Amino acid sequence: MFTVIETISIEQPVEEVFDFLTDARSRSQWDGSVVFEEVTSPLPVGVGTTIHSRVRAMGRESDFHWRVTQFDRPARMATLSTSGPVPTALVMDFIASGNDCDVRATIEGRPEGLMRFAEPMIGEMVRTNLATGFARAKDLLEGRRNLG
Repeated sequence: MFTVIETISIEQPVEEVFDFLTDARSRSQWDGSVVFEEVTSPLPVGVGTTIHSRVRAMGRESDFHWRVTQFDRPARMATLSTSGPVPTALVMDFIASGNDCDVRATIEGRPEGLMRFAEPMIGEMVRTNLATGFARAKDLLEGRRNLG
C-alpha cells in the first residue's frame, strides 16, 4: 500500500475551491491524468454518488469507478474506487484561512497482483501528478490561466 499526501494554499474562498476541485466536469482541466470524468448517478452529488473516470498513466488509459463516501461541503469529500486497476481511496480536506483555502489530499492505493512490484513507481507517479494538478488548479482558480 502507498499513501500520498499533498497540500496547497489557494487564494480563493473555500467554497469556490471546494466546488471546483470536487466537480467532475472540471477535473480534466486541472488533473492532467484525467481524460474525462462524469457523474453516473442522479444529482446532486452526495454520499453514495457514483463517478466514472478515464485516466491516462504510463501510456495507457484505464477506467475507474468511484463512490462518494463523504461529502461535507465545503470541508471534505472522500471517494473510494469500486473498480479500476488499483484499489484507491481519496480524501480531500478544505480549510478556510481568511479569504484563502488550504487543501490537503490523501490518496491511498493498494496495487494488487504483479502491480505490487511497481508500487513505489506508482506511488511516485500519483504524488507527482497530484502536485502538478494542484499547481494547475491554483493557477486556474487564482486567474493566471484562462478556464476556456
